[in-house]
Amino acid sequence: MTIEKKRWLVLLPLLALLVLLTVTLLKPSPKQKAAVPPAPLVNTISVQNQTITPFVIGYGRARPKQTWQSISEVSGRVIYRHPMLERGQILTAGTELLKVDPTDYELKLAQTKSDLSSAQAELKRIQLNEDKLQLSLKLEKQQLASLQKELVRKQGLSKQGSVAQSSVDLDERNLLVQQQKVLDIENSIKQFPFDLAVAQSKVEVNQARLAEAQLKLDKTIIRLPFDARIASIDAEPQQLIKEGQLLLEAHMITVMEVPVQVPMSELRNFSAFLPIPEDSDTPFASLREANVGAEVSLQVGTDKFSWPGRLTSVGESINSQGNTLLMMVEVDMSQKPPARGKQPPLINDMYVQVTINGTATELPVIPVDAVHGDRVYLLSDNSTLEIKHVDLAFEDAGQVAVLAGLSAGDKLITSDVIPPINGIVLRDAGAAP
Repeated sequence: MTIEKKRWLVLLPLLALLVLLTVTLLKPSPKQKAAVPPAPLVNTISVQNQTITPFVIGYGRARPKQTWQSISEVSGRVIYRHPMLERGQILTAGTELLKVDPTDYELKLAQTKSDLSSAQAELKRIQLNEDKLQLSLKLEKQQLASLQKELVRKQGLSKQGSVAQSSVDLDERNLLVQQQKVLDIENSIKQFPFDLAVAQSKVEVNQARLAEAQLKLDKTIIRLPFDARIASIDAEPQQLIKEGQLLLEAHMITVMEVPVQVPMSELRNFSAFLPIPEDSDTPFASLREANVGAEVSLQVGTDKFSWPGRLTSVGESINSQGNTLLMMVEVDMSQKPPARGKQPPLINDMYVQVTINGTATELPVIPVDAVHGDRVYLLSDNSTLEIKHVDLAFEDAGQVAVLAGLSAGDKLITSDVIPPINGIVLRDAGAAP
């Protein structure tokens, strides 16, 4: 190797080092960036309004709207019992169920009719006698006037000496006798109003007795007042019954009612969805007219049977033991039932579930998991956390309706925010990068 080549072997590394140092020194330094705290990533949804029908659920035992107890108002021997009068049988209104021997009551009715006829005849006799005395009074007064004229005539003749004094004295005695007759008749006529009142009272008393006797006779036949199912019977043919004895009990089948105890916690907001005027002094008084719908249902194994009903009244006080309120639901059973075997009848003491429905309304509906006590987290337009208090209504199937605090279109945070501080910056996981 020549000396020239050896020189380049030394200079080339030095030149490369020099070029590297020059490039390094001339390269500009990197720009400094301000420190940015990391923004938490959150999931959001847009709040939507939905049409919901609020409801409350309670449980109770069905019972007939009316229960009729037949208590005997007569005594005697049972001479007839309807062949279908047995427990569980359904009979129609007006059916003759029992008949008590009416013989004694028929005799009493006949005697009362006779007494009434006598009293009416006595009243008629007094009225006719009054007419007779009025006519007699008229005639006697005419006779009195004639005697007075005759006496005046004879007194004038006596002064002239044409008539003896004894004849005048006789006419005076006759006049006094006639005056006494007129006075007696007038006194008798004055007594007539009292006699008539007594006779009229006797007629009225006998008329009342006749009505009572007829009523007693009518009550020897016991009829069903409405369509009903026989619950109990305690009367047999030829049995001697006493007045005041309970004969049978029947339950109305056309209308059933279910008293339901509903927890106050469920009723907290439900009353706001009832169709009741806000200015009403008695908010529950017009429930029957409001026609609040309800459903009565019975679960038998895997089968569910239901009947439409309506809320008719609310209890006057709170049940202190369970903090519940009594709500009465009626079911109209007069409608045509389903085909035989498809649905059992709603009968006394049947334990059922009752769902009472409020008025359908538009409310924001959000997931239950997005609610933190009485607060929700919203993502503001500035991508910051906004904590809002909400008034919740009803929860169902993982969703909850909000009465106040939210509006449609709000961006609701559905994931946890730690720590939840108003105004912190967040990132929407669903937003474009």
